[in-house]
Amino acid sequence: MMKRIVVVSILVILFSVLVFLTKLESMMDLERKIGERLYDLSELTLFNVIHWIGMLASTGGIVAILFISMIFFIIRGKKFIAAVMLFTSVLVGNILNKLVKEIIARDRPSFTGHLEEGYSFPSGHVMVGVILYGMIAYYLIQSNITALKKKWTILFTGILLFLIGFSRLVEGEHYFTDVIGGYIAGGILLVAMISIDYFIHSRFLIKKEKTMSI
Repeated sequence: MMKRIVVVSILVILFSVLVFLTKLESMMDLERKIGERLYDLSELTLFNVIHWIGMLASTGGIVAILFISMIFFIIRGKKFIAAVMLFTSVLVGNILNKLVKEIIARDRPSFTGHLEEGYSFPSGHVMVGVILYGMIAYYLIQSNITALKKKWTILFTGILLFLIGFSRLVEGEHYFTDVIGGYIAGGILLVAMISIDYFIHSRFLIKKEKTMSI
């Protein structure tokens, strides 16, 4: 538990520093230049693949993967707690993302037209993506799979989340710090939800199993 508190504390500090940086005009100028260069990549054929990967963190993609995962955990593993935690994590993540966006009130990049409405910081696709796919990976790793499959799960999740963030930059929907902010904010909530899940299992479910076995 102490390790999780330390991790969350570090992430909160990093997020606070990032918020400060977004207010600096010099940082804005640098991010515009980086954003314009990355936006030029959207003309490449390869970006079509990255775009579709990024759709996995769109509202439709998140909802679809969320309910598929909930059904999978309930049917295959009888893990009702996991299904509830997945739903709660995404719901809370979405609410907090909108709340933080309203507080920071950072406009989206101005060098391109936008498919998305609303403010820019932190990236909702990235933040909620980290929460959903991070929780799915966590439950898969906690299940009875081999050590090799656990490593592949971590690697696959990491690559997926990286490409989701990269797609938001190439699409011109976010600045670089928006994406980093999404990773950090998503990481904070992910650690928090994992801690809650651990608490539920260690304090209630394990005690219940011991009581039933007496």
